[in-house]
Amino acid sequence: PITKELLQRLVGVCSDDLHGLRNRALLLVAYDSMRRRSELTSLRVEDIEWLANDGATILLRKSKTDQHGSGKWIHLSAETTHALHEWLSTTKINQGLIFRGVRSSGAITDSLCESRISRIYKALARKAGLGEKFVQRISGHSMRVGGAQDLLNVGASLPQIMVKGGWAKTDTVIRYVERARFTSTLRL
Repeated sequence: PITKELLQRLVGVCSDDLHGLRNRALLLVAYDSMRRRSELTSLRVEDIEWLANDGATILLRKSKTDQHGSGKWIHLSAETTHALHEWLSTTKINQGLIFRGVRSSGAITDSLCESRISRIYKALARKAGLGEKFVQRISGHSMRVGGAQDLLNVGASLPQIMVKGGWAKTDTVIRYVERARFTSTLRL
């Protein structure tokens, strides 16, 4: 799991170049929204509603548990909103997919492959000095697991966690949070 404490370590090693700006926004949106990799890579600029109080909401058009595409609005924190705005304004992305690849030349691609997400998380964890044993256990679901565990540790109920993360089955969430108190005390 990538909990809030670990998230801050990963955000802390993001550079100020295009890769770093994208990675910071990706990390924060992934944690705030607790979305799956495919959902993160499908988020669109046109679906962001910038709010007056330094926040934003973003429409998740379709998810694994919303196959009919009813959609769900996801609230983003001020920190996440700022990182997202910085990524979009620096790259001048004003339509289409939010998260995109960045070539070594600095060219921005049209999309970001969902398989890249766990590689980005792992690269940042290495840069943050986390042990290789921990790095190897990071997956595309690490933000979802960490977010669910953090919610449990601050007193959220199982139904609240399920709504936030978009889970339809309690057994999946229980598997994610059953070790919350144990993993939150681990020192890396």
